[in-house]
Amino acid sequence: MTLDTVISGCVTYYLDSAEGLDPQRVVLVEDCLADLNGLLPDLTDEAADYFERVRALAYLLLAVSSRR
Repeated sequence: MTLDTVISGCVTYYLDSAEGLDPQRVVLVEDCLADLNGLLPDLTDEAADYFERVRALAYLLLAVSSRR
């Protein structure tokens, strides 16, 4: 699976679940963020812009999940 697919799947789970992300998905998003942080410096132009937005989405997802 690709990073954006995993993160968007976790967003869908969050939106469909009254409880928010479970601990397993929180770890999954954190792992994806670590991977993105390692990859972004090597990306250029449109790919970098796209994955910056994916990273922002993941950070937001973790932020709202920690508030529940």
